[in-house]
Amino acid sequence: MHNIKTNFGRFYRICKEFFEDEADSKGNFQFYPKAPVMADLEVISLACVMEALGIDSENLLWSKIRKDYPGMFLHLICRTRFNRRRRRLQPYIIKVQDKISERLEDQSQAMVIDSIPVPVVKMARERTFKAFRKNFETAPAKGYSAVNRGWFIGYKLHVVIFDNGVVQQSGVTKGNVHDVNYLKGLSNLPAGKQLLGDRAYRSNPLQIDLFDKFKVKLRVPFRINQHDYKKHPKKYKSKRQMVETFFAQMCDQLNLKRNYAKSYDGLLTRLTSKLSSMAILHWINHLNGKKLAQIKHALSF
Repeated sequence: MHNIKTNFGRFYRICKEFFEDEADSKGNFQFYPKAPVMADLEVISLACVMEALGIDSENLLWSKIRKDYPGMFLHLICRTRFNRRRRRLQPYIIKVQDKISERLEDQSQAMVIDSIPVPVVKMARERTFKAFRKNFETAPAKGYSAVNRGWFIGYKLHVVIFDNGVVQQSGVTKGNVHDVNYLKGLSNLPAGKQLLGDRAYRSNPLQIDLFDKFKVKLRVPFRINQHDYKKHPKKYKSKRQMVETFFAQMCDQLNLKRNYAKSYDGLLTRLTSKLSSMAILHWINHLNGKKLAQIKHALSF
């Protein structure tokens, strides 16, 4: 079993380093009339550690801390307050991923774009479930997964990752949104790099638009029935394998598809925590001189 206290300390030091200019001396991002027992940086660090260790329930985390680490988490607050503050700090949690991405960008030569379904309810409950439906704009939708060859109800997680496995940017859409539509909202792509995608991203106007905006070339395999068909180079196929590895790690170690959130904000907070915890594991491997994708090597026992 991984040591929660040791990993929390490592994650906290990394977060403190990255937010040195944004957080105050006590580790908070905003002024509190009465200083909170648990600082904002501690909340972010514990949220990321929880996801990195595959603990998918806050109740389970609190139970483990009280049983196995009595008196070691001196600033621990009650679970419900932690949940509220975690959701409020979601914009800062995703900044962890952005800051690490900026530092590791130079180690890559290309980028890969892809998406993965994030179901929130079983298909059998399509007509009866009530969670996530308070706001129509953020309510889940029914979509089709070509990989799983089946329908799902939920959202899609879209990622642009470098070929070293580090996420450059990410986004969440409804399950019925086509992958190519996410391309239209991409921003801050590093110039001069190639962007590799599957056939779902084939769009000649968007290819031209991406090059005009960011000087980024979108490389997508030809459809077999295209009149100007050309075989996709093997080197692009091998680079695209990195995004499949990334999604496999997210599902296997970070329990991407095991979701207990009851609202869109809660789901978004869990997803950003998973992405930032993955980025921190990449950063630890970078500091230790190991392959970035070997995320299990970054955790302390």
